[in-house]
Amino acid sequence: MRIAIRLLLLAVIAVLAFAVYVVYFTSSPVARDAPRDLPWTLPDYRGATTNWDVGEDGKIYTSVEHFFLEDISPAMVAWFYQQLPIATVDLDGEQLPLYHIFHPTEHGRLWVLEPAPNGEEGMALGAVIQREEWFGPFDSRGAARFVEFSDAGMLAIPEFAGIAIGSVRHSYTAHNGGTRYRVDTVIGSDLPVLGPVLNWYLRTQVFHPDMLVQWQRHQVEEVSSLQFFLPGIYAQRGNSGAYVLE
Repeated sequence: MRIAIRLLLLAVIAVLAFAVYVVYFTSSPVARDAPRDLPWTLPDYRGATTNWDVGEDGKIYTSVEHFFLEDISPAMVAWFYQQLPIATVDLDGEQLPLYHIFHPTEHGRLWVLEPAPNGEEGMALGAVIQREEWFGPFDSRGAARFVEFSDAGMLAIPEFAGIAIGSVRHSYTAHNGGTRYRVDTVIGSDLPVLGPVLNWYLRTQVFHPDMLVQWQRHQVEEVSSLQFFLPGIYAQRGNSGAYVLE
């Protein structure tokens, strides 16, 4: 009897959390900034390797094999992400959040929702990072907790109301003086009762096929932009998060 009551309470809590999740993701649109006039042209994203599929468990599985990052080390990539929510860049006299030069048109806000337990600033092990961005016509907002963070990559667990809704693993591998960069994502929940409903909602209302195409395009574009500015700001590391691009 007690077990049944506990399961019922868990189901009620899960349903309430799911309702809050739906309201949050379908409420007010993300505020869109004007496109930035950045002094570089991104490569055609279609040259990268992207895949996605729906598993038998109802979850979405995606992968992105990014363009090779020449003359950029895995340590540089990890440093960049640590700085991403907290740093600024002076570009031709205009001060911009570092997040705004990571994509010319589709980044809104990125901030630290919960700092790392060890006190490290920015994106770090144990921190929760909140984001607002868009992929073509599709708004996207959410938070993720970083359960792994090192020069080899990072593992982010997207969550809402304490519910984990997948995982995003970034892997960096040193190769021929540069970095091979891959992202493997799982979208979905293992929760009893609510999990299948949440997975259906994510597949059909959030990460539907049109959204996935735009999201993977966005991922390729932002990572390919690192070649244009990361070496320049990395050379200025230690400047208290305020960098200048000539």
